[in-house]
Amino acid sequence: MNILIFSVSIGNGHDQVAHTIRNEFLSADPENNVRIINTISLISPLLDKVILDSYLNIIKFYPKAWGKIYEKTNKLDPIIDINEITNKLLSTVWLRKPKVSFEPDIVFCTHSFPSSIVSNLKEKGKIKCPLVTIVTDFNIHSSYINDNTDYYVIPHEDLIYVMENFGVSSDKVLPFGIPIRREFSLTLDRTDILQKLKLQDKRTILVMGGGLGLGSINRIVKELDRKLKNIQIIAIAGHNEKLENKLKSLDTKNDLVVYGFINNIHELIEVSDIIITKPGGVTVAEVLSREKPLIIFSPIPGQESDNAEFLLNNGVAATTSDIEKIPLLINQILNNEIRIDSMKKLSAYLKKPYSAKNIIDFVIKTYG
Repeated sequence: MNILIFSVSIGNGHDQVAHTIRNEFLSADPENNVRIINTISLISPLLDKVILDSYLNIIKFYPKAWGKIYEKTNKLDPIIDINEITNKLLSTVWLRKPKVSFEPDIVFCTHSFPSSIVSNLKEKGKIKCPLVTIVTDFNIHSSYINDNTDYYVIPHEDLIYVMENFGVSSDKVLPFGIPIRREFSLTLDRTDILQKLKLQDKRTILVMGGGLGLGSINRIVKELDRKLKNIQIIAIAGHNEKLENKLKSLDTKNDLVVYGFINNIHELIEVSDIIITKPGGVTVAEVLSREKPLIIFSPIPGQESDNAEFLLNNGVAATTSDIEKIPLLINQILNNEIRIDSMKKLSAYLKKPYSAKNIIDFVIKTYG
């Protein structure tokens, strides 16, 4: 099959899902021809940089403004119609671009922007193959909903009602989950990982803020070290080199292990007793797959606050807006076996570690 995957490089989650789908198709059949395209970069590398920089500046300096934009556009007939603006800006430009070197048998989109564009081009008859849109957060924003989408992959059955409220027929909704790497479905040995990574065998707390290293990680690590004893703290800075250097310069009484951007996050989650993180959709799906207690901190208003609400309402996470309260929250969770067992069982209910495989199996059965 010829598979075309459109992503958008805002953060790492959308691209990560795109590569997960690609790898699963190639595992199913090495003869599959899979292309991943950064949608906005294809149209204009300059526009791609402008959009990314603008997004990062908004969530860093004006997060409440981003939340308002997200809220105001989350309806089928919004005052600000993201789909309409996207199509007017990008669809016409798209048609002037050189065509991809093969005709796709199916198109995947891991972000609402390309999904809207491809749906519009399908309506104009420029693209005629099936369109599958993958929702990468634990809520569905209206910008994902398009008339010419053949199937929607959503994080869980509990969100089918949201799609129905948007008027989407249930037979177009696939509750397979957010696609995460195959490593998260494997059985892992904690002792082997500790030995391989030269980590201590003690109570371990993992602190991370996604690929961009956001979320006051440095302050959280300091607070954990100040108030907790005989623990191991693993801090992941992602692509944030400034944060990584700050963390490595800390003088801590507890064991502190610092990483930049890594590819073995599944191993670090496995050896950790509790995870502190911003609730990005992919990150949350990964943590759920290992059934680990989760503390949410500093969610970005909008999609991340929706993710947080979903997780809290399902009993798999705890949260506080006060960094000084995080150590107390950790003790409350880890010293309560009933709570740990409950969070583990509820995580097992929500997790979808085989999402990518189930998506590929469905597509091959339906269109192969």
